[in-house]
Amino acid sequence: MTSPDPIITAAAADDLRIQRLVRDLDADLDARYPDEPCTGGAHIHPQIRFLLAEIDGRPVGCCAVQPFPSPDTAAELKRMYVAPQARGRGIAVRLLAEAERTAGALGHFEIRLETAVHQPEAIALYTRAGYTPIPNYPPYQDKKLSRCYAKPLPLPEARPQDREELMAFLAGQGLSSQDVLAPGTRFWLTRDAAGPAAAVGLERQGHCVLLRSVAVRPDLRGCGAARRLAERVLAEAAALGGRTAYVFSTDSGPWWERLGFRSVPVTEAAEGLSDAPQVRRYRRTGALAEEAAWRRDLVGTGTSDLPPTCADRSTADAPPTASVTRR
Repeated sequence: MTSPDPIITAAAADDLRIQRLVRDLDADLDARYPDEPCTGGAHIHPQIRFLLAEIDGRPVGCCAVQPFPSPDTAAELKRMYVAPQARGRGIAVRLLAEAERTAGALGHFEIRLETAVHQPEAIALYTRAGYTPIPNYPPYQDKKLSRCYAKPLPLPEARPQDREELMAFLAGQGLSSQDVLAPGTRFWLTRDAAGPAAAVGLERQGHCVLLRSVAVRPDLRGCGAARRLAERVLAEAAALGGRTAYVFSTDSGPWWERLGFRSVPVTEAAEGLSDAPQVRRYRRTGALAEEAAWRRDLVGTGTSDLPPTCADRSTADAPPTASVTRR
């Protein structure tokens, strides 16, 4: 092996290269814990996503990211392994960083993992990377040798230098790229090894916020990424004083209803967000009359001091699944 750096790519769980590495991992764990059988492969989720590290075309390491059951928004790091002959070259560090990017791209708030006391090198890797101990979670809660860790995942806010990339990504998903990063707007853009993965925008006026441009790359749809991303941005909006969220959508109403929104008159949203860039543009172009509006009151905030357009009713909790939105 002569290449200085590994090539890390996504791989399927049934990829023969992944299966060989996982068998080697299980053999390693069986040798370290002869009295406590490995359970790492017994709780594999259908939505698990493996990463494969190769050097000169030879598989040398792997790891995986899988979601915890809803409504938990965290992801779990699983099946981290580097072949003995490739250790000491920073491959585990690179795999871990890519796993975190993958989890973040899917909208996860946090990544957790389980290791054990006879793997001091793994514990050192995770603590250096910013993971902190947490109580053992199922199925490890009764395993005395197990140690569980967690690390929060930041939601990357788009910067001015990201504008062209963000516009191209939204256009590629069939969404308008107008007013992207205009004054009064905020956007978040997640990325993984394949490039831009998901995006969402937010506009705010007083206690009202307008969610817009929720987009997920086609190969990542159907795994809850859009729901987690929207919920995360709404949680941030609520923490900053937002009380009522609106969205304009003419063809994704059922999805928004599953997310806890309900249909309201377009005039209500337009009045509550009269200075929002998207509302101003819709008024200017005459598109407002063709729109449909949806509303959700943000959980955990008081409403007594708000005007009627920003606080008068509540909505149901969001369900565990969603698809990409078109506006």
